[in-house]
Amino acid sequence: MSVSQPRTLTGRSSAPARFFFALLLAGATTVYARAPEQSLIVISPHWEGVKREFGHAFSEWHQKHHGAAVKIDWRDVGGTGDFLRYVDSRYAGNPGGGDLDVAWGGGIDPYFELQRKKYLARHDPPAATLSEIPAQVGGVPMYDPGHEWFGTAISTFGICANKRVIERMKLPPVQRWSDLCRPELLGWVGGGDLRKTGSIHMSFELILQACGWERGWQIIARMCANTRNFHSSSATTAKEAGLGNVAYAMAIDFYALMQVGREGPENMAYIQPPEVIALNPDCAGIFRGAPHRKIAERFVDYTLSDEGQSLWMIPRGRPGGPRDFNIERMCIVPALYEKLRGVTVVSVNPFELPIAFRYDPKKGGDRWQIVNDLFGACIIDVHQELVAAWRAGIARGQWDDPAAVAELARLPLTEDEVMKLAAGKWKDPLMRARKSIEWQVWARDKFRRIASGEVAQ
Repeated sequence: MSVSQPRTLTGRSSAPARFFFALLLAGATTVYARAPEQSLIVISPHWEGVKREFGHAFSEWHQKHHGAAVKIDWRDVGGTGDFLRYVDSRYAGNPGGGDLDVAWGGGIDPYFELQRKKYLARHDPPAATLSEIPAQVGGVPMYDPGHEWFGTAISTFGICANKRVIERMKLPPVQRWSDLCRPELLGWVGGGDLRKTGSIHMSFELILQACGWERGWQIIARMCANTRNFHSSSATTAKEAGLGNVAYAMAIDFYALMQVGREGPENMAYIQPPEVIALNPDCAGIFRGAPHRKIAERFVDYTLSDEGQSLWMIPRGRPGGPRDFNIERMCIVPALYEKLRGVTVVSVNPFELPIAFRYDPKKGGDRWQIVNDLFGACIIDVHQELVAAWRAGIARGQWDDPAAVAELARLPLTEDEVMKLAAGKWKDPLMRARKSIEWQVWARDKFRRIASGEVAQ
């Protein structure tokens, strides 16, 4: 007995109808097409663990709430200085933007520069989300009043200490930045090149603002004379302390705490100098002309949400935490510190720290480039001569003599002159290059004269 074929109203057999009938007979279920994966381009100096964890966490969040996964194209071009130069190059080739979506990380000062150059676009996160974040702490804004950038995590800056090396080499204890000036620490201090790493730049800028321009440079000059070398990555600077190559290293909190976690608190410590406590937000902003604007807005909203903020704080493998890497960073939502107490690996609530001075982020942002260039020409590029001058001063018993210290730290221009240049002519790259060479020659000559005893009293 034959089974007749399904027919149309005209009496002819229909192939689609036959296929549908066969599916019904087989008990097939309906299959819906999965939404295509979305794209997002993020430039960030964050380390690989942060990018990996937030990358797949945001993709899962986006799949859940918007029906599609997101593939993030991470642009890693180096430290904060390289990050800014890369963005400049992209807009130079295309003034309207169009090939970058989000800037994420690098502190706060670079975002003043991005904003000044009109590279960022306004975005209004949900009001309930923004209401959980303080507008400012200790004079530092946690997000832009015009909503062009937003803090997504909190950083502090201090000293990573190797207790084993300090004990074995009988080195003096350190609590303040000025303690790193002691002559016994010659060669035992680790530093970074602030032209390459924004966190090291922030450490120096905080010292300059908290201690004043002249005294700040006196501390910085002697610290740097004691510095073994200047790394291009703040992560490497902290690792140098963990490896025992130096006893003390300038460090952003989370890189220092990673070393404490790896080597144990009996061997390593993170020291927060009490005279220079400031909260620095690690920011995010959406680029003008972003090709994936809607996804970029959702990424920023996710990083500010309780779900995204908890990812910084919860240990690896716990519900709501990272899968492969412990991030161990301080979030920007004060209420989460109490909510996650007993769960989070972050032991300090930064919003409860005693802040001794008000950091001026506008001043720091305005002079970011010229301080980098001045420091590079007068400290890093002539480090060999600086160390020789410092050794000679120590041999003459002048390591803390006010006149000798003032001469060692003397710069070729005043703070007022720095600010005037920063506001005008310093935007000319040819002028910057010419003055940097002049300063380098000037500083090398000064240190050689100090080493020879010509200017020592």
